[in-house]
Amino acid sequence: MEKFADFIMRKRVYFLLIILVITLYFLYLLINPWGFFTSAKIFKLRVDTDFADLLPQNHSYIKIHNKIRNTFGGANQIIIMVQVRDGDIFNKETLTKVKQISERLEGFPAVDRYKIRSIALSKMKYFKFTSGTMDISPLMFPHVPRTQEEMEELRRKIYSEGRYYGPYVSWDSKKTMIMVDFFEEELGEIGYDVVFRKLLKLQGEMEDENHIINIAGEPMHLGYIKHHNRDVVNILIITILAVAIVLFCFYRSLQGLVIPLISGVVSGIWGLGIMALLGYHLDPLILVLPFLISMMTARHGMQKLVRYTEEYMRVGNNRTASRNVIVAMFTAGITGIVTDSFGIALVAIAAIPILRQISLVCVLWTIPTLIIALIFTPILLSFIPVSRRLVAQFEKRKKGESASGLSDRVLTKLGNGIVGRGRWYVSAFSLALILVSIGYARNIQVGDFFPGSSILWPWHRYNKDAMRITTNMPYLNPLYVVMEGEEGGFIAEADTLREMNRFRRFMSKQDRVMFVSTIADKLPGFLMASNEDNPDWYHVPKEDNVLSFLYRHMVYAGEPGTWDRYVEPRDMMSNMIIYCRDKMPRTVEAIVAQVKNYIANSSQIKGGKYLLAGGAVGVQAGVREEIAAAQTLNLTLALLGLFIFCTINFRSFVAGFILTIPLFMSNMVTFALMAAYSIGLTVNTYPISSIGIGLGVDYGIYFVSRLLEEKKKVGDLNTAIINTITSNGKAIIIIATTLTVGLIFWLFSPLKFQAEMGALFALVLFLNMLGALLLIPSMIAIIKPKFVMGKK
Repeated sequence: MEKFADFIMRKRVYFLLIILVITLYFLYLLINPWGFFTSAKIFKLRVDTDFADLLPQNHSYIKIHNKIRNTFGGANQIIIMVQVRDGDIFNKETLTKVKQISERLEGFPAVDRYKIRSIALSKMKYFKFTSGTMDISPLMFPHVPRTQEEMEELRRKIYSEGRYYGPYVSWDSKKTMIMVDFFEEELGEIGYDVVFRKLLKLQGEMEDENHIINIAGEPMHLGYIKHHNRDVVNILIITILAVAIVLFCFYRSLQGLVIPLISGVVSGIWGLGIMALLGYHLDPLILVLPFLISMMTARHGMQKLVRYTEEYMRVGNNRTASRNVIVAMFTAGITGIVTDSFGIALVAIAAIPILRQISLVCVLWTIPTLIIALIFTPILLSFIPVSRRLVAQFEKRKKGESASGLSDRVLTKLGNGIVGRGRWYVSAFSLALILVSIGYARNIQVGDFFPGSSILWPWHRYNKDAMRITTNMPYLNPLYVVMEGEEGGFIAEADTLREMNRFRRFMSKQDRVMFVSTIADKLPGFLMASNEDNPDWYHVPKEDNVLSFLYRHMVYAGEPGTWDRYVEPRDMMSNMIIYCRDKMPRTVEAIVAQVKNYIANSSQIKGGKYLLAGGAVGVQAGVREEIAAAQTLNLTLALLGLFIFCTINFRSFVAGFILTIPLFMSNMVTFALMAAYSIGLTVNTYPISSIGIGLGVDYGIYFVSRLLEEKKKVGDLNTAIINTITSNGKAIIIIATTLTVGLIFWLFSPLKFQAEMGALFALVLFLNMLGALLLIPSMIAIIKPKFVMGKK
């Protein structure tokens, strides 16, 4: 290490120039300098959210979802519910709004015109059979009712037809539904924000004192997320300013402010440059993670700065002090950064593209972190004059005047307390906390607890609209189960139609299922309408040929697109839609289990099979199963890996045990709080455990490394613990406070996804800091391990 440090100091100018050139190259990949002077884009790296990246693409449910989304729609469906405050929808003003909205949707880009469904469109037919004649007429086309008689006639048609009363007009007649689908490929090309802006404009123009236009669906959802990107950037800027203020308040010097910030900024440029080099885009939802990695580099810079000042006080020379920092902290720094990287790499266990991409990028980010934190920062310190204020602070401590500072007095009392009876109190409390936390953590659930969007806050306009739609006309939470045959015409067979009816009846009886809609359950109503609305004919025909004929007659009598969400043109696949109360964990788990139970116990139709699952609930079930399968393995490997790394670094199994226990405790406490406050394990909370463990172990590694140095100096273990707490403890508090402040500002993000991730990371890192400052020295004071005490 001494030869390596001497080599770095001799060639420091060359190393500095190489790092500068690489930084400028990555900056070129990220920023278009001509954009400052023209209307061109300034930031080259694409900042966007891709819904497909949030889904485990290799999961069987997601494969089915991708297979049927363009056939039956639903993946990019928008639901618009026109709601009146006073009266009902059967008035000219409201129905005119319904007609205008329906017609304007036809002109939207990337819209699938065949899948627009509204009572104002011509495809919504009313069937009437009298005296051998068949009369098929639109419900409300080409114009809204102009007289009271026409209005009453429309009311009668809707109330007498189960296809419209309930599904398209609510039971209290105060809401009506409009549905529209968009082509995913075209939508991806033009961008979700284009459709979002049009929908937002439509909503603003159509709403008034008596009308609420509720809009929900994935294009609107992702549009809102992209709309908040600018707010996220503002949060990031405020966070950086807050971190700068905290650094200045702690160090009271320009050097203490500049060194960590330069390290973090250069690390950020390198990391984002790697992302651009790989062709990835930056998802604003996970912006917390790149920020955290940059702060991790800044944190190592803070450790180096504190140690550099101590060495300068001892040797009185910039270059020698920087060289000594490399010698003393390089090994511990490598171990800390490798464990950071290991924790981040484990995120990729869950086969979710957004997590795997950021995991790969952040692991590659380890290389610049190593270079910047362990080489660039000491080189930078060797060129910058030492801060007089920092020297003055250390001189006071050296002369025994450290008690003049509040933090010094507190840390000194803390050290004395731990080497006394405090070690037993801390250990007993920690053991009790672990046992209680395990009990609560067992109740943590996988999935969203909130029925709307888990990415946006509950009080967001989108979630308000979604809640009103879900509670009145529950179309936002469908589970698609597909019946697929081996050849065309399979759906038209009588056995298939009867099996679909049996499935519908079974699932309709299940708790948390609102209703089930299939092509088969429309046949009795069509048969009754064919026999002059005689209720005696409301049944499924017993004769196979009559049933097949009735199916074909109903399907072919409709306009193109009328039955697209139930059956595809070859009659080879049919979609059975289970509308669920919500997509919360217990709902998803219970309904999917019932579907699997039915399929396992039913006699499969010859020549066909069930495909599970699609729709919003099917997607949620796929994500839930992937997270549930990966979480336990993730946590186990993270703790085991950290134990092995720490054991190798300190050449002691006891050292690995001592450093792993606080990390286990902090995770159990976090999981217990998540269970208590109904925060489920989702895509945004899943990375917390492994990344929190990887980043949190740094405190303990630096603490133990410093303790070993102090033990060699003073010989007495208790004195070494007190000295380590008063010196390294202050650095740990500064770093933990800076990181916590940096993360806590994400609570003000307009995206709940980011706020939860930031808050939980802050909690885990804060608990890890307490573990390093209290539990680790307490266990060392009790156990007196050989790796600290040395051989007798």
